[in-house]
Amino acid sequence: MPSVGRISSQLGLQLALMLAWILLYQSAELLEYSPHASLWYPPAALSFAALTLFGLRAFPALLLVCFLVSVSHFQRFHPAEQIPYAAAILPAMAHSLSYLLGALLLRILIQSGRVNYSGTLVAYLILAAIAALLAAYSGAWSLQLAGLITQSERLAIWLGWWIGDLVAILSLSPFLVLLLDRFTSKTIAAQAPWLLQHGHGPRHSFLLKLVLCLLLLTFSMLLAHQVRAQEITFLILFLSLPAMWLVYTESIWRSFSGLAVISLAIVLLTALLELDSYAAIYQFTIAMIAVAMLYGTAVPLLQNTNQQLQRSLHTDPLTGVLSRQGFIEQANLLLGRAGRRKDKVCLAVLDLDHFKQVNDLLGHQIGDEVLQQVCQTLQRQLRQQDLLGRFGGDELMLLLPDTDTREASKICERLRLSIEQLHIAAAGQQVTASFGICEQQSDESFNQLFARADKTLMQAKQRGRNRIETILADQSATD
Repeated sequence: MPSVGRISSQLGLQLALMLAWILLYQSAELLEYSPHASLWYPPAALSFAALTLFGLRAFPALLLVCFLVSVSHFQRFHPAEQIPYAAAILPAMAHSLSYLLGALLLRILIQSGRVNYSGTLVAYLILAAIAALLAAYSGAWSLQLAGLITQSERLAIWLGWWIGDLVAILSLSPFLVLLLDRFTSKTIAAQAPWLLQHGHGPRHSFLLKLVLCLLLLTFSMLLAHQVRAQEITFLILFLSLPAMWLVYTESIWRSFSGLAVISLAIVLLTALLELDSYAAIYQFTIAMIAVAMLYGTAVPLLQNTNQQLQRSLHTDPLTGVLSRQGFIEQANLLLGRAGRRKDKVCLAVLDLDHFKQVNDLLGHQIGDEVLQQVCQTLQRQLRQQDLLGRFGGDELMLLLPDTDTREASKICERLRLSIEQLHIAAAGQQVTASFGICEQQSDESFNQLFARADKTLMQAKQRGRNRIETILADQSATD
């Protein structure tokens, strides 16, 4: 049996959706550039957003509020007649069921986990267009069946109805989804946190980009108002440049809120400046910028994913130090720079003594813990310019720039003692390490230097372990 808290939460959601729908409906009437004509229809955006986010839970509120609006229409335009409640439900069902179908299909696709973010955007655009078309076509038929319009009027209004709904969904629904989620279930933050992580820069930077967009569109629309030439109206298409700058550098939340503000400004100026003769151009502009910004949000996410992949390639997931590939790449850069400057560089290869016994007797989980604590100890002791990497297993590498063999020996001796004094309760025994140190010879590659250092490490292990062996730059490992 549902709890009282859950019931009150559901009632609160229904009331909030109904109130928001009515407010958006009233705003659409205020922003009409002529009777019953506006660039967009914001209630459609809320319906699609709410049904996509909440599914069937949002349907009762939307159906009821659409029915109430239909009844109010009958009262306004046919005050002398009795309200046909059976006919009034038809437009409400046409609107609600059309967007429910599109939203449920989108929810099923997202919840299946079979599509990535870019695929979700494509599905969103296609399903939004289909749902808006169904809502417009069935809505026009329902008005004719209710006796509110004639057949010729139905044929004349359905296309504009469809475009107005679609423009609103493209420009407002993404923002409304994030807004509703933030104040209700927080589903997106829980299930797709990566979607909200990118681009949390200074707020003034975002506001600067948004103001630039608003200034550009205001200038172009004022110019269109003064000149009254269709060619001038196309200047607003340059708005796509700062809009894409915004979306490439800001978070998805800021991008979608910026898109909503930009589209609202275009609708508002169209009504205030009486630019209704160019309504189709401005509708196309909103739709074009909305689609571009929606796809543009995939670029920062892709960059962020690439950076994470790059970090995963260059970082050892167990210890957090450089991976073998990451260490070799950075080592080659440092060795090349040292060769040009004639600086001394030492490479130390170290191996934990009898580490196989730890894994065999205590398990790999304890072995992993030993490796992690050893790496943490080394990182605390090393200098900022030093490199620490894991070659594989329990073998680690240290590259010590601007360091000769004598100084490298002192550094490694300090590290050896730190490891020796390390107390790992789970291991239940002392942990020690053997070091092999080599100084780079003239024009020696990393692979050659590593081969000498590895042979030196073998000498340290053959001579008793828990010790350091060194080779000068002019010596070989067999000397």
